[in-house]
Amino acid sequence: MKRTLLALFILLMTQACTRSYHVFCTKYSVSFSCEVSQSPFNSINTWGYFLSVRPTATKNGYRVKLPNGSEQEFPYTEVQNRVFQFGLAGIIIGRPYFGDGEVYAYDLGCPQCDKPSTRLSISTDGIATCAKCKSQYDLNNSGVAQTNDSRPLYRYRTTLNGNLLMIHN
Repeated sequence: MKRTLLALFILLMTQACTRSYHVFCTKYSVSFSCEVSQSPFNSINTWGYFLSVRPTATKNGYRVKLPNGSEQEFPYTEVQNRVFQFGLAGIIIGRPYFGDGEVYAYDLGCPQCDKPSTRLSISTDGIATCAKCKSQYDLNNSGVAQTNDSRPLYRYRTTLNGNLLMIHN
């Protein structure tokens, strides 16, 4: 009996000391869709390639940035203006090198800083870096932190229906 209680106590203590994060973020609202057959979104069909999407400064459209630094802006349609939401700071979209080929979507905001103004930059090798706190996250490995004991990136649900990619929570 004492051994059983001791084993139960140890099990409870190890569970209390481990961090657990929900796989998909519901803290920030996100709703975005795009055609993965059209440029620049067709680039996410390349494994290990990630791009970022965020609203423009004037909030009348959205901006897509590729890891090589090139950017494109798109105006909202009437419907997009009403339904698009970009989470904390924007969205990172891509297919990790490792995995089942699923498209992943992460928040563009640093989870360590947790502010809309601290957007991550994305390198061509799939590392997202915060300019403020210097945290780095591996986009090819579920957005896990590489430089500290931070939580992983906020991840959003993706649904690919034909060529239509929907990102939502």
